[in-house]
Amino acid sequence: MAWRIPESDIERVKRTTDLLALVRSRGIELKPHGSKDFIGRCPFHDDKDNPNFIVSPAKGLFHCMACGAAGNAIQFVERHDGLSSFRHAFELLNQGGAAAFTPAPASVPRLPCPLDPAADDAALFSQVTAYYHERLEQSATARAYLRSRGLDSDELIDRFQLGFADRTLGLRLPDKNRQAGQTLRSRLTRLGLWRDSGHEHFNGCIVVPLRDETGNVVSLYGRRAQKSELKHLYPPGPHRGLLNREALASDEIILCEAVFDE
Repeated sequence: MAWRIPESDIERVKRTTDLLALVRSRGIELKPHGSKDFIGRCPFHDDKDNPNFIVSPAKGLFHCMACGAAGNAIQFVERHDGLSSFRHAFELLNQGGAAAFTPAPASVPRLPCPLDPAADDAALFSQVTAYYHERLEQSATARAYLRSRGLDSDELIDRFQLGFADRTLGLRLPDKNRQAGQTLRSRLTRLGLWRDSGHEHFNGCIVVPLRDETGNVVSLYGRRAQKSELKHLYPPGPHRGLLNREALASDEIILCEAVFDE
């Protein structure tokens, strides 16, 4: 099940993005049109005659009176920049900063890649774990799920480096037609973090790192944060690693069926 962007997050990005500045950053000249709107030549068709592209900053919307193109700031970036998806455009604007206002070819993602293709397996696992941990800290929806399980504790989340796979890692990888992109996807697939379909294996899951005796992450456990018949998820192949190896030194050990037990 694909993880959906919460509507509240979409509305926040639409509300806080300066649509007028965004459109102008793509080289589109706009002049006042009436008391609240602006008008210019449409970037989505050959608008040679009278300008037809109207931007309404107060409403956060654009529309072309000739070709019918219309939408909000996210849809403008998705269509104008030729991005791979609505989610990609959302992540770009949600990140904010200069990158959102600097157009670039669709084959060169402006979202920074958190992974190093030259890193060894232990380092790559650590980088993926750190990225998912960062996404959990930013996701109100994932935190709400943990709260429903009595687990929304900063100390616990940081102690075990819990994370959240929200289907955004792929937006930050180099394109698969580039050597670095091919290398990363191949290695992530071998580590059980990527699927042959091109999607993150733990999409939509709270992820829990499992470590070996040296403390390196060697696998992940996933727990679906949305309703799904498949609640518990592991990488393909033999299970590896432990969640809380220090507990083995205790006089009493509580053994559960899964990391998130019912």
